[in-house]
This record gives sequence, structure tokens and C-alpha cells, in this order.
Amino acid sequence: MNTILWIIQGLLAAFFIMPGYGKISGSKKKHVSDGHLTPNDSIIPIRILGIFELLGCFGIIIPWLTGIVPILTPITAVCFCIIMVAGMFVHTKKQEYKMLPMLIIVFILSAAVVYLRFAALA
Repeated sequence: MNTILWIIQGLLAAFFIMPGYGKISGSKKKHVSDGHLTPNDSIIPIRILGIFELLGCFGIIIPWLTGIVPILTPITAVCFCIIMVAGMFVHTKKQEYKMLPMLIIVFILSAAVVYLRFAALA
């Protein structure tokens, strides 16, 4: 089971690298053209979310791997669950339903890491 969890954690880290990097490096014009922002919106919330997603890529693996504050790994997975629920809400509001299956799968994988890593700590 531990090997499967490591694979899931690696997949979650890989999944959040691209959107996190895109949110940090993309220009406001790009985010407006992609429909993430309206021209009057601030880009700061998008940048902050991108930073959190990139930090999560480290937090989902490094604490458990090193044994230094390993509780941060399931806490990071909880945060990934929250991001996925928020993403489901946003994409449903924008009527972008084709994104929902992917978000649900990532939510389920994150929830599995939460449950099984917290269980291992107990």
C-alpha cells in the first residue's frame, strides 16, 4: 500500500506543477484571454494560488520522505482537496463541465492520501 501511496503522491505533485507554474508565469493578458480573469480583476489571487500549488508539490512528498514533520504531507493533501472543490465550483459556475471528471479524480486521489497517511501517523 505504501508504494501505491508514493505513486499517487508523485502523480499529485506532477499534476499541480503545470497549473501552478502557469498561474505564476502567465501574464495578466494571457489569463484574461484564457477566461480566468476579466480585464478589471487583479492577478494577485491567481499568483497566490499558483504559489500554493507549487509549494504543495513539495509538501506532498518531502515531509513524508524525510520524516521531518510528516504530518505536513496529509495536510497538504487536505489543501489539494480544498483546491479541487473550489475548482469544481468555479468550473461549474463557468459551465465548463468537461473539467469536472479530472477534478473529481484528483480530489479522490488526494482524499486517499489524506486518509491513509493520517492513518499511518495514528
